[in-house]
Amino acid sequence: MKKILPQFHGSDIPQRILVWLPLTLFFPVGFMYAGLFAFWVSWAVSGDWKSRWNQLVKNPLLIPVLSLSLMTLLMSLTHRSELVSDHEFWTAVGHYQSYLLILPFLTLSSGNWQQKMENIFLGSAVLAGALFLLNALHVLPDVTLFKSYVFYLGNKSILLGILLALAACMTWVKLAFDKQITVGNIALFVFLTLTAVFLAKTRTAVLLFLLGFIIVTLCSIRWSWKSVLLIALFIGCISALWTYAISQPRPTTCVVNEVKAAPWEILHLRAVCTLQQVNDLREGRQSKDDDGMRSEIYRITSEIISEQPMVGHGAGSWMPIYHSRAQGLSSGTMTTPHSDYLLYLTEFGLIGLFALLMVWGQQILVSVKLLRAGTALVQKRGLQLLVLTLFMSAGAFFNAIMRDAVFAVAFLILLSIPVSGLRR
Repeated sequence: MKKILPQFHGSDIPQRILVWLPLTLFFPVGFMYAGLFAFWVSWAVSGDWKSRWNQLVKNPLLIPVLSLSLMTLLMSLTHRSELVSDHEFWTAVGHYQSYLLILPFLTLSSGNWQQKMENIFLGSAVLAGALFLLNALHVLPDVTLFKSYVFYLGNKSILLGILLALAACMTWVKLAFDKQITVGNIALFVFLTLTAVFLAKTRTAVLLFLLGFIIVTLCSIRWSWKSVLLIALFIGCISALWTYAISQPRPTTCVVNEVKAAPWEILHLRAVCTLQQVNDLREGRQSKDDDGMRSEIYRITSEIISEQPMVGHGAGSWMPIYHSRAQGLSSGTMTTPHSDYLLYLTEFGLIGLFALLMVWGQQILVSVKLLRAGTALVQKRGLQLLVLTLFMSAGAFFNAIMRDAVFAVAFLILLSIPVSGLRR
């Protein structure tokens, strides 16, 4: 692959709309879709197709994205499950084409709009953190606009926590990598971190924040015996936390919504529950926790995958097959296995999973090339792409990131910050 460098040009109407889309991610999904529709309309009528086509065909993500789409479509049509109705089948096929939404973003030239979009994302995250804080103080009104901050609403609430964690990591990029060490950036990082860890109440966000923090730190430090010592100390702390967690008495419940406690006590509860459930799964024991149904899902889904490991059972097949085998279990009504990896392996086998990993692998490859580039701005975009890819690929272990549009569209919108304007 040739050297990858962004080409910076002026902004136009689609970019002006796109920069505000991060704000819509922190409110009901209707705002996100309305903003995306406005972008599509402006993109379709603004012309300059020759320039956009040239920009698209030279973007390094085009071929992997099209390959993923084509692979899942062909496998869906040629290997269809009889258990899936027509409506469920085409709905499932549509879910696997979500990565195509990034193509219009790839036609845009780079410019100052990307920095503005980053700033709007961070500002929106501060607003979201303030709303979580107001809810913790019991002064946030229970209205539709703020409902996902007041109540746990499944994937939308998880997304809010993930976005806060991502914003904290992007702020850490400014501090550790860009060396923009100011009082404002430090305060921003501390505020976003505390709200993501203590107020958002999602384990996925906490884990992704830790992974993102580690990646940014490793890309920013100068290697020496001191840095190696710090890494060893961190590993020792993780080992001590593991030993402590599995030695604790099993909590009465691991369902946070049933617990009335301070944020730090809830964080302690979720950490202990999570590590104990991982230990149960590692040792082959079935978790008895109400929140331990994930290990149940993993066990049964693994059995389903082993029956068709190469090509899977077909698009939309996981739910009917799983429901038939999980009758009477706590996870018997789940609509996804809460993991893109398990979902792809079940429905498209190793071939389908390989196609997805090719996209994420290309994103990592591009990010590494950008990190090795000469200018600080290009390197920063490379690190942002690496962090976003980490959030997508690691988050896919615990949630159906690319299967659920709530997650997928949000990540694809944010990917436009580092990938728009890239050329092979």
